Amino acid sequence: MMRTILAAAPAVVVALALSGCGGGPAQAPTSGFTGSGDCKSTKAELNTLVNQGVIGEIEAEANGRKLSTAAQARVERYNDLLNSYLGSRCHV
Repeated sequence: MMRTILAAAPAVVVALALSGCGGGPAQAPTSGFTGSGDCKSTKAELNTLVNQGVIGEIEAEANGRKLSTAAQARVERYNDLLNSYLGSRCHV
C-alpha cells in the first residue's frame, strides 16, 4: 500500500503544480529563472511531455522498472523543466 502511495506521489505533485498556472501577470518569471524560456513555454513543454506519457514513465521508474534510453531522457527533461518551473515561481 505504501509503495503505491509513493509511486503516485510524483503525479500528484505535478498535477497540483500545473493546476495553479493561470495566465495572469503572476506568470512572469523571476530573475532566477534558469529554464530555456519563459513560464508559458516551459509549461507548454511540460504539458507536451505529460501528453507523451512521461507521468507513467516516472511511476514505472519509481516502481523499480528499467526505462529505455528515450524514456529516461524524457523523465530527466521533465524533472529539469519542473524544477525550473517551480523554482521560478511560475506556479504562483
